[in-house]
Amino acid sequence: MSLFTDLLKTALGSSSAPTETQTQNLVQNVLEMLDHAGGIQGLATKFQQSGLGDVVSSWIGTGQNQAISPDQVAEVLGPDRVKALAQQSGIPVAKGASALSEVLPALVDKLTPEGQMPAQSTGLSTWGKAILGGLGLAAAATAGAAAASALRKKGEAAGEAAPDFSDVQAGSSTAAQGASGATTGTTYTVVAGDTLSKIAKHHYGDANKWSRIFEANRDQLDNPDRIFPGQVLRIP
Repeated sequence: MSLFTDLLKTALGSSSAPTETQTQNLVQNVLEMLDHAGGIQGLATKFQQSGLGDVVSSWIGTGQNQAISPDQVAEVLGPDRVKALAQQSGIPVAKGASALSEVLPALVDKLTPEGQMPAQSTGLSTWGKAILGGLGLAAAATAGAAAASALRKKGEAAGEAAPDFSDVQAGSSTAAQGASGATTGTTYTVVAGDTLSKIAKHHYGDANKWSRIFEANRDQLDNPDRIFPGQVLRIP
């Protein structure tokens, strides 16, 4: 049983033991949320605006993670977002805030090895496989550190400024080669409930453009109706 499944079990209580699939869905959905909200920096900004900057700073840093209550999670993320994450992950809506209060600190901690935030605001969802894919938490942290270093060097070489929360485009992610092996470029990691039409609607504003994504991924897709959570798709 993974660390995150143990945390989710604590949140749900003994009467509703979580499955590994629920854990995977929740972690991947939170990673996608972070990508859409400006990454770790965007999350830290939201916490600071709610007067909880010291809490999120403890998750990013190398010391002990400060606890956060379910009510505080709902305040920062918004009750609608919390409800959506619970529904998409297959966990009881009433337990959504509790689940996030347990999982979010540990997840941010693993995404910021050595207390360093990624230099860019997107691409965190590509680390999901490293965290959940059987590499172990120590290996996941190493993969995360490699990805953070690669992104940081890339940003410095290009002379890029710090990520701008207001300019982040929902759904896009720059793949980190060291973390997942995905090809560099604009990608999207499939989550539970996704279809090509839904992804096309998200990226292009037009569900009918699903065929563009299908054609760009014919090397791994032979049926547009068969995609699965964790699959990394190129977005042309």
